[in-house]
Amino acid sequence: MELLKPDSINFAEYEWQTDCKAKVRPAADFAEQLAAELEPAQRDTAPTVFSFKLRRVLRFRSGEVTAWAGYSGHRKSMVTGQVAVELAHQRQRVLVISLEMSPAKTLARMARQFTGQAIPRDLARFHNCTRDLFLFDHSGRITPAQCIAVCNYFAQELAGSQVFIDSFMMVCGSEESMDDQKQMTTDLVRMAQDTGMHVHLVAHCRKPSTGDEAKAPGKHDLRGTAAITDQCSNVVTVWANKPKQDATREAEAKGVMCSKWDEPDAELTVCKQRNGEFEGRLKLWLDRQSLRFVDNQESEVTTW
Repeated sequence: MELLKPDSINFAEYEWQTDCKAKVRPAADFAEQLAAELEPAQRDTAPTVFSFKLRRVLRFRSGEVTAWAGYSGHRKSMVTGQVAVELAHQRQRVLVISLEMSPAKTLARMARQFTGQAIPRDLARFHNCTRDLFLFDHSGRITPAQCIAVCNYFAQELAGSQVFIDSFMMVCGSEESMDDQKQMTTDLVRMAQDTGMHVHLVAHCRKPSTGDEAKAPGKHDLRGTAAITDQCSNVVTVWANKPKQDATREAEAKGVMCSKWDEPDAELTVCKQRNGEFEGRLKLWLDRQSLRFVDNQESEVTTW
């Protein structure tokens, strides 16, 4: 009889061989999954927004990460807040980790977007329709480990399905720590895959060297590590039409019509969508009373 000594066996080699044997499969094994993938009714089940043009082109699939990026002050949080409250209204269980705004201020803006009113009157309806909306009661920086822990808690204890992290720089702020940023991005992607949640990550774009923000940024303009663009399933840039804002203020001061009145107030660009077909730019208008983004100037703004 011969004894097998642990030190003489390369367990890792055999474990890998076993893993390969289980996972390398002929294409025919995936016949049912393929049929489901090609069936339109099956492809279109992931949640989306319904109040503006993204409804036709982008869905927030389980286990994916969407990066929402833009220059500072270009209304990223306003856009993602509208998306969050819409998803909660659809009975998605949503967590908003807003590290730069208090829960009360975050909810105040969401209530305006939900009701379509500058001063929301029917708060009871707002609360009833957002029973699945949760907020993380903390302002200021948190560590990457704490952020992942909050997300895992929401997924495991509260059956969460969508989480918004606003913003990446409040979790992993140093632009010099590229390795830390890359690890944080990797951990977020893995957490989304493990829990089945969809993670919405608000990120910043580098200010142009010329200082001119009149042109919308692209996916290669994100500040910090390239891992955000590389690893996230979706990348959406948010650009506010600052020249129109300036022209509007000047026109109102003079009591005349703004020369840029027919230009969009914002543009969303789907720069990357790993599991979808659309990539391109969408023009949006902002209803100033409700702070809700809409398809065009004629869009009706009512309570959802």
